[in-house]
Amino acid sequence: MRNVTDCSKLQKGKHETDETFKMKILLCKLGRKLGFEVDMEEPPETELGELAIRHDVLWYIKPPEWIRELFGIMLSRNDLCPEYRTLVEKKQALRRELFAAFEIEGTDVTTKAMKGDISNLSKLPYGIIVVKRGRKETSKEPIRNRFEKALIEFRSLHGPNNVIVVSFEDIEKLAKRWGLK
Repeated sequence: MRNVTDCSKLQKGKHETDETFKMKILLCKLGRKLGFEVDMEEPPETELGELAIRHDVLWYIKPPEWIRELFGIMLSRNDLCPEYRTLVEKKQALRRELFAAFEIEGTDVTTKAMKGDISNLSKLPYGIIVVKRGRKETSKEPIRNRFEKALIEFRSLHGPNNVIVVSFEDIEKLAKRWGLK
């Protein structure tokens, strides 16, 4: 859902746990409280268009005026190569910029799926994986710790990124500090 204005109107997905749905609602409310535009279950608005990957929750900000001015100055030149001009036009046309994307994992997932989540979030300003802390699903180790290890391994192979792994409890504490819940 694009530009959610009423988080209470969101509907639970067929295969979504109650805990995961509650976390989506909380992230929606928190994003709105912090002044972001919020999307749910949508690909981010980027120059990739429909090729972009869907995320559970997205927080957007308005682009700063100076960058819009700079795009206009660039586009006023007639010496840009056509492909580059198209790229700048696409960037100028975006009315909002992605600030943070969230993937919520309420149950255990495979290491391969973990690395997929990390990869999908790795190029974003902030990519946040929210996991059920300490839950010992089918593995011997809590999912949060497995995600942390997968992130460290991903970083060693692909370099730094802005992905972090947090628990449901971490988000609940943040929301409480901002007067929610």
